[in-house]
Amino acid sequence: MADVEKTRAALRAKFDKITPEEFKNTAGNRDALYKLVVEKHGLSEEEAKKEVDAIFASA
Repeated sequence: MADVEKTRAALRAKFDKITPEEFKNTAGNRDALYKLVVEKHGLSEEEAKKEVDAIFASA
């Protein structure tokens, strides 16, 4: 469970333009999270995947 909280905290810190409600709405759907990162942070889809996957890999 600690890894889940660590991952959530890291995602919130890295992608601070995404609201807690928006994070909640992705509910474990990584593709939805990628799209949200692209939309809110202006990253390319490839860069969003790289950034999100790096956070999950470090947890």
